[in-house]
Amino acid sequence: MAFQHVILALLENGPSHGWQMKGQIEAALGPEYGGLNKGYIYEVIHKMERDGLVTSRVEPQEGMRPDRSVLEVTDTGLDQLTEWLAEPVRRSAGFRDEFVQKVLAASLRGPDTVREVCRVQRRVLLTEAKALQTLRREREGDPGASFTIEVAILRTNAELECVEAAEARAGQRLIDMPSAVELPDMVASGALDSVDHEPPRRQTRSRPGQARSAQTHRQTRARGA
Repeated sequence: MAFQHVILALLENGPSHGWQMKGQIEAALGPEYGGLNKGYIYEVIHKMERDGLVTSRVEPQEGMRPDRSVLEVTDTGLDQLTEWLAEPVRRSAGFRDEFVQKVLAASLRGPDTVREVCRVQRRVLLTEAKALQTLRREREGDPGASFTIEVAILRTNAELECVEAAEARAGQRLIDMPSAVELPDMVASGALDSVDHEPPRRQTRSRPGQARSAQTHRQTRARGA
């Protein structure tokens, strides 16, 4: 979980408390990401404490203000932070993101549907890009926020290029559906769709000679009786 590692990085510079770290993270990310949920932050901190990544101590405050819990990072927490920083960042969904799936599905309906998907996606991305450009000018004096916004702009531009690539392939059928002729007999006939059902039982038919022999045997027994 990346968020807990950000907390570990803040605590590496010295003891702190949850509310203070909340303000530091929000200031670095900028208002475009919205405020962090206080309950979520303390939920993460409590889990980190149970895992031995941080320790806490109660610190009294002056006046009528309530005591607060001050956090410190442990050696285990520092080791985990070092390991996390050494690992590469990987996509959580790999290359199977929703836009790719949507374009593949749209290609089955035809080029007009693909172009419409691209048009809708491009409109949203251009709106985001415009808002990010405004934020970059407003937060120019804040290094942390400026970097965060710059990365968001670069990723938005990359997503726009993905839309261009998808639109360029609008005339192609991106998923080939095999015809029934190309499938094995059992698949084409739908037999494999009934795997949950028992196969039909073979009916054993007696040969004519066997039927007559059985009938003669019954008649002979009847006369003997």
